[in-house]
Amino acid sequence: MNPSDFVAKWKPATLKERSAAQAHFTDLCRMLSEPTLAAADPTGDRFCFERGVSE
Repeated sequence: MNPSDFVAKWKPATLKERSAAQAHFTDLCRMLSEPTLAAADPTGDRFCFERGVSE
């Protein structure tokens, strides 16, 4: 995905933050040629969305 594709996809989006955040972040990783969270950490030990917190 290049910057023009990213803008074309996300500029017209009217989704709420909660429903779009993960897809937006994944597309941002792809645009920057960085691994997605699932590719960088398939087990979710280091990187994941909305991990619960324990005390």
